[in-house]
Amino acid sequence: MKFGSSKSSFVGGSGIDAPTDLRSFLGEGTDINGEVKFTEIMRVDASISGTITSDSGSLLVMERGRIKATIQAGSVEVSGIVEGTITAKTAVKIHSTGRVYGDIYTPALIIEHGAVFDGKCHMLNGRDQPKAFGKVEQKHIEQKAIAEPTTLKTADAI
Repeated sequence: MKFGSSKSSFVGGSGIDAPTDLRSFLGEGTDINGEVKFTEIMRVDASISGTITSDSGSLLVMERGRIKATIQAGSVEVSGIVEGTITAKTAVKIHSTGRVYGDIYTPALIIEHGAVFDGKCHMLNGRDQPKAFGKVEQKHIEQKAIAEPTTLKTADAI
């Protein structure tokens, strides 16, 4: 999606109600550490560390955007670099210049040729989504806790 467009490039034609107003723009040379909350559409050309949250908004990480954060949003498009967990209610798109290092939780994932994705994708369906959105980290920690005792028993047996 280009700056100032009224529709998302991958959600608009699918019948999903996507945000249409660019409400936030974080420009190059801006560094933010902490929690960022937004509505509608937020374009990022800045550097952000911490958490980024929106109930149904669209996050656009442009080519100069650098994010080290846990992201929860309606949809996410990455043309820059994201390090951290992404949870999106509708979709995640990694453009050809995009780099994502971390896990993705979403019902739809689009990866363009040339993009980099190093992590796991957990596909959510409509039933799982309300429970999973906002509780991804807790679920991930519980799964690790269950797996560790099995590993220890196997190591003790050897």
